[in-house]
Amino acid sequence: MNATRFGLILKVNDLDACRIFYRDLLQLGEPVLDSTFAVVFHLTEELALTLEKSAAGYLEHASAASTLSFAVPDLEAFACRLDDCGYPLEKDPIRIGIIEYRRGADPEGNPFLVFQE
Repeated sequence: MNATRFGLILKVNDLDACRIFYRDLLQLGEPVLDSTFAVVFHLTEELALTLEKSAAGYLEHASAASTLSFAVPDLEAFACRLDDCGYPLEKDPIRIGIIEYRRGADPEGNPFLVFQE
C-alpha cells in the first residue's frame, strides 16, 4: 500500500454500514485496507479517506467539522440511487461561490456535498 500525503479520517460506530455506503453507493471502489477497525479508500494518489471504527458514544455529527464534497457526472441519477437506498439528498440546493451543491449524509450522519460535474 502506498502512503498518501493527505487524508481525512471519519470516526464511525457502524463500520460495516459505512463501508458499504462509501464503497457501493458513493462508488469509491474497493478499499486499499479493509479490516475490522479501519477501512481506507484512496481517493487520488495523494488523498485517502479512512473510516475508523469507534465505540465512542460521543460521536455526534450534526455539527461535524468535516464535510466531504465531490462531483458526479449525473447528479439526478446519483440522487435517485441514494434515495432508493434510504439516503436521500436534501431537495433544496445550497450555493457556495458559483457551485450549487446538494447535501447528504452517510449512515452515521457525516455530511457531504455533491455537485454536477
